[in-house]
Amino acid sequence: MKVLTTALLLAASGAAAWAHDEKFSSSRVDVNDAGVTWSVDVSMQGLEKVIALPASPVELTENQFRALGPDIIRYLRACMTVKINGVEVTGEPQSPEPLYETFVASGEKYIAHARLQFRYPSSAPVKNVLVAGAFFATKTDQHHAIVIVSWDGARRSFSRYGAFELELTARRVQPTFWSTAGEFLLWGMHHIFIGYDHISFLLALLLAARRLGEMVRIATSFTIAHSITLLLAALDVVRLPSAVTESLIAASIVYVAAENYFIREARYRWVLTFLFGLVHGLGFSSVLHERLQDLDTVVLPVVSFNLGVELGQIAILLVAYPLLAWIRKGATEEESAKRQRRLVRIGSAPILLLGCFWLIDRIFQKGWMPF
Repeated sequence: MKVLTTALLLAASGAAAWAHDEKFSSSRVDVNDAGVTWSVDVSMQGLEKVIALPASPVELTENQFRALGPDIIRYLRACMTVKINGVEVTGEPQSPEPLYETFVASGEKYIAHARLQFRYPSSAPVKNVLVAGAFFATKTDQHHAIVIVSWDGARRSFSRYGAFELELTARRVQPTFWSTAGEFLLWGMHHIFIGYDHISFLLALLLAARRLGEMVRIATSFTIAHSITLLLAALDVVRLPSAVTESLIAASIVYVAAENYFIREARYRWVLTFLFGLVHGLGFSSVLHERLQDLDTVVLPVVSFNLGVELGQIAILLVAYPLLAWIRKGATEEESAKRQRRLVRIGSAPILLLGCFWLIDRIFQKGWMPF
């Protein structure tokens, strides 16, 4: 009889209760110098799928809910991670709080959500915070988490799907023109310095370039190409699955490194560089995509990020060109040509090998390569 009554109540209310399932959660993250407080609301319909409830969520009593406290704490603790100033902190939970909603048709109240607050203390002033959530991650990748962050009186809302990591600073919660420009510029430089596939591609191209003019054309072509697709992808005009983009980047490394054994001169290689640069731009954009959804504009962050990438490339060129020129240098023009051939053959071999590993790893999603 209770089952029938519940079914009728749900039908009469448009099945509103069942809309609050594992596909949605709401969080509030408050940051101050003493630490972080993270309060999260999750639906009882979702919890029913990961912990054993003594009754249907719409029939659950408050006493039964209180008895579930340890199970709710245990589950959510496993879903939530907080790092303060780079150090992971263990959360101190409060007792779960039941949140009631009302059936529209009958006026009957039921426990729709559980609210749980964790306190993450810090002995030092908080400079940066990383919050990571994986609510109901084993049940659906479409879980929608709304995270409202407060920091020094500023407030900002973030939206994430599936398991997520959210890096927070005071400037990110309350961005200004210069803080946004500086953040993305440094991020672009950092990305090119740790983007070993992009560096390998650039070095494979530069190995075959004998003159500074050829290097400049290659670098400029690469810059223009990836700037185009970076902006188009940021505007959602063009987009490819990340697995496809990363595989194409690896394929470009393999192709250029292999071609180095046959190419005689790099005078027109900037054309090939431009085509492959379009693919690398899509790779850069995948890094930006999640971060851009929190901002009101894409132009400033994309331009700043791209400028950071270019500054990183220039730094690599300033190191690579003198070194390559010194290796090529010989007493005669014939000796310089021989050294150039040896440099291309020897230097291209590890890049070709690395590119093959990347390509196989990314096509078959093996996860062998740590970068």
